[in-house]
This record gives sequence, structure tokens and C-alpha cells, in this order.
Amino acid sequence: MSQGARGGIIVGMGDSSSSVVRILIVANQPEAARRWAAMLQGPPFEVWLRGQEMPQDQGPEVIVTDLAPLDRRDAAVVRLGVEATGKPDLADVPLPADVTARELRLVCRLLGEMIRLRRADRSRAELQRRLLEEALTDPLSGLPNRRAWDRALTGRLADVNTSHRLCLAIFDLDHFKSVNDAHGHATGDELLRAAGQAIRRSLRHNDLVARLGGDEFGLLLWVPDEAVAAAVVERVRGALPDRLSRNATHVVTASAGYCLSPEAASAAALPSASSLVAAADTAMRAAKQQGRNRTVASGQWLVDSG
Repeated sequence: MSQGARGGIIVGMGDSSSSVVRILIVANQPEAARRWAAMLQGPPFEVWLRGQEMPQDQGPEVIVTDLAPLDRRDAAVVRLGVEATGKPDLADVPLPADVTARELRLVCRLLGEMIRLRRADRSRAELQRRLLEEALTDPLSGLPNRRAWDRALTGRLADVNTSHRLCLAIFDLDHFKSVNDAHGHATGDELLRAAGQAIRRSLRHNDLVARLGGDEFGLLLWVPDEAVAAAVVERVRGALPDRLSRNATHVVTASAGYCLSPEAASAAALPSASSLVAAADTAMRAAKQQGRNRTVASGQWLVDSG
């Protein structure tokens, strides 16, 4: 038994491979803690008698204790002498006070492996989540990318019903090429980031904005009617000049086109995703042709409010 570098008592550290099981002992009496530590002497165990002295980035896999329920954090608990402490927690492994060294070592080794596997599963799940997020995120603006947009559009079309309609809008920054030509691509990238964040801040909580590519952004909005769609799209588009003028050296406006899914919610009445995109894109190009810095509605899927 030797004194650890941080003050903990380390019993049988063995090698530093991943097979080492870190054990924290928390006992009513020091004699009991020393006895359990002696039982666990030797590989593959690393034993600490004071939790506050364990390395901060290395919590225990197993806690051996005879106390009432305690903060288990991310560890399995071996609760000894359960006759004296009452009913154990359901996640505990209860052992009698007269447990043998062989029994204690076997339980601690199995629980240590179980905790390690659980942590590995969480790490894999987190890695998969991050990879999926990166696959659906535009690296320049931090907004959802075209792949995420396509997924969201398909999902939202399937959710259209009689209480709300889907509005699809496309924004294109006006004269963006001249910004790159006059100020360089770094300034152009700054404007794209500022534009994306300006749009995001202008939206409601259930609206979606994505960068579709270049200086083009797409919006998906749930709206009850055309009047709300027009108001939201124009409010978002109108927010761009002020936002961008405070964040970059060049004031940029945008042209927007939008369309709505039909008022009827029958499957036969719903347009395809590609037809909605085409209708909004046509409206956006009409806005460009009419002088830019404006919003144009597509007549293809709008319902006559008169």
C-alpha cells in the first residue's frame, strides 16, 4: 500500500491500461475501509479512500460503501452490510458484511466493466450525434445546410393539415458578387454569417432557416394564411439591411420570393417539395427583375383571399 501523488491511498495500481478499475471506498469506520482496500489489493484495481483527492478527470467506476444512499454520479455501487443500512437502491449490488475477498473482487471487476461499456456507449452516441450535426450544418454560417433543409421540407409537407399551411421562402442577397469583388471573400463570408444570424434572430421558435448555397437562404414557416406569411417574410427580409450595416463594411439588401401550400390538406392537393421550391425561386427571381430589395409572392399555390 502506497501514498498516491494526490494524497489518495492506492492499492495495487497495476498497469495504466484501460483494464484498470477505479474504486472509491466510502465507509463508516476507517478500519472497514482499510479491510476492503486490502481485499482489493493488486491488479486490476486502483483504490481511493478519499474522493476529493481523486484526479478530477477520472471518477470512480465503482463505489464500495456501507453508508445509506449517496451521490453515485457515474459509478456502480457495491453496498456492504445491507442488513444494517436497510433496503439498498435498486441500482446497487448488495453484499453481506462478511463478503470474501474473492466475491468482492469479482463483483467490482464486473461492475467496472459494465460502467466502462456504458460510458463507451455514451461516447459513441455523442460522436454519432456530432457527426450527424456536422453533416446537417453549413460550416460557414452555422445554419442548417441544404441536406437538412431537404429533410425538413419533406417532413413538414407530411405534417400539413387544415390548421396551418407551409410557407416556403427563398432569400437571395442583392449584388453579393460586387461585395466579393470590391472587398474580398473574407468580407463576403462575414456578410453571409451576419445575414444568416440576422434571419435566424428574426424568426419564430418553430421556423427554420437554412443556407442553401452561395448567398441564398431558405425559410420554412408554419402560417395560418397568406397574410401572415407575407408579414413574416417581409419582416425577416426588412431586418437584413440594419443588421448587416452594423456588422460589416457593406450594406446588403435581399430579394425574397415565397409560396404557400394549398389551403386544402388532402394528399391530392399537396404540391411536391420540388414544385414548392421552384415556385418560390421563380418569385424570388421576379423580385430581382422588379428592382431587387423586395418580396414577391408566387401565385402558383396561393389561395385567393378575395
